[in-house]
Amino acid sequence: MRPERAAGRRHGLAAALASTAAVALLGGTVGGLLGAAPAVAEKIGEPPTRVALEGAVLRWGINHESSNRAHAPDTFNYLSAGRVADPGRGGTALPRSAWKQRAGAVRVQKWDGRRWRAATWAGLRTDASGAPLGSPASGSTSGLRFTIGEGEGYVDPAAGTARVAWDGDVTVVYYSGMSMFHLSDPELEVADGRGTLTATVSGYASSVDDPGSWAPVPEETVTLADLPDVDLGEPGAAGLTADPAYRGVIVDGLGQTSGDAWSGSFPSSFVAYMERLGTAAFWFSSGSSTDPFKVPSPLSVSYAAAGSDPGPTPTAPPTQPVITNPTIAPPPTPTATPPATTPATAPVAAPAPVVPPVTAPAAAPVLPAVPEAGDVAAVVPPATAVALPASTHLVATTAAGATTDARPATWPWWLGGACLLTTASLLLLPAPRRSRVA
Repeated sequence: MRPERAAGRRHGLAAALASTAAVALLGGTVGGLLGAAPAVAEKIGEPPTRVALEGAVLRWGINHESSNRAHAPDTFNYLSAGRVADPGRGGTALPRSAWKQRAGAVRVQKWDGRRWRAATWAGLRTDASGAPLGSPASGSTSGLRFTIGEGEGYVDPAAGTARVAWDGDVTVVYYSGMSMFHLSDPELEVADGRGTLTATVSGYASSVDDPGSWAPVPEETVTLADLPDVDLGEPGAAGLTADPAYRGVIVDGLGQTSGDAWSGSFPSSFVAYMERLGTAAFWFSSGSSTDPFKVPSPLSVSYAAAGSDPGPTPTAPPTQPVITNPTIAPPPTPTATPPATTPATAPVAAPAPVVPPVTAPAAAPVLPAVPEAGDVAAVVPPATAVALPASTHLVATTAAGATTDARPATWPWWLGGACLLTTASLLLLPAPRRSRVA
C-alpha cells in the first residue's frame, strides 16, 4: 500500500461525491427559476439510492488450492497479511516470523467448521477439525480467507452501480515460500449487473527446473476476478456476494486442458502475470489432480464495518481420482545405462531380490562368481553410485527370472583335503634303521 495512491483514491472519491452534490444543487436552482419547483420538491422527497461507503469489508479465500498442501514434501500454500519480506533467493521455506495474521486493515481467517476465527501459524497445516492436511489431491485444506476493511466508495442498488477501493496488502504463498506474490489495494467496480475486482500485483519469478532462481517482477494492475452476475441488493442491503467466472474461460498457448467439470481459468491478465512468475498452471485447468481446487471461491463485500458477513458457509472442496500428471512432477529417477552388447529392444531385467547378508570367514579368499549359461550381464554402477556392503551375498539373475547361487564348486576342497591326509600319514611311518660303519 502506497500513501500517495491511497490519498489519490480518497481525493478522487471525495471529488466525485462533491461534483454530484453540486450538479444536484445547480439543477434545483435552475428548476426553481423555470417554475419546476413542484417536480424538484418531489425528487427531493424521494429516498436517496446512492450510498457513500467508508467502512466496507472485502472477504475472499481466492480458492481452495491457496489453502492446500503443496506437492513438494512438507510444503503448504497459504495466505499472509501484509507484504512478506523478500527472502532474496529461491527454494526457501519461509519461517514462522515471516507470516502475519494481521497487518493494517488486512486479516487472515480460518474456518473451524462453525465460524471464522483468526488464523494461526499451526492452523496453516491443519483442516477445520485440526487434523493434519492430507495429500494435495485429498480435498483436505486449511480453509483460509483474507479480509480487508476500511473500504471507501459508493453503492447505488437502484442504478446497479458500485465502486469501492481498499488499501492493504495480502501475500499469497505457495510451496511454503518457494513461490509467492502480493495483492495490493484491490478495487471493485460494478455496472449493469457485471463487476470486476482488480488489484496491483507484484511478485518473484521462480522456476521448477532451477529452484535457486529468484528475481523480482515489476508490479502490474490486473483483474483478479470477473463477476458476470452481481446483485447489489435492495436499498439498505448489508452487502453482496458474487461468484467469479472460471468454468469455460479459455487461455491460449499455456497448455490448458478442457472437457471436464473443472476446465476453466482465472482472468487472462492475472494468468499472464503468473506466467512471468513461472506459476501460471496453478490458475487454470492443467490436467492436474488438484484442478478441482483451482476454481475460485465466492467473494463478499459488507457495506459497513459492523455489517454481517453475507458470504455463504464454506464447504469442503470437491474431490476427484488422482491422475498421473501432478502440477509439479517429481524429479526423474536416474537409471543405469545398459551395456553396449545389450540390444536396444531387449527388456530391462528386474532388480535382483534382496538377500540377507552372509559374512564370510576372515581368512577365506574372495572368489569371483562364475556366470552360467543364460545369465544376464551385470551392469557396472557409475562411479558416483553407493558401493554395496562388503558382506553382501551376490545372486545372479537368469533371463527367465530365476536366481542362481554364484558360489564356487566344492570338489577342489575335497581333493585338497585328501592330499593333506596322505602327506600326514607318510610322516607318521617309522624311519628305516641305518647300520653303523666301523
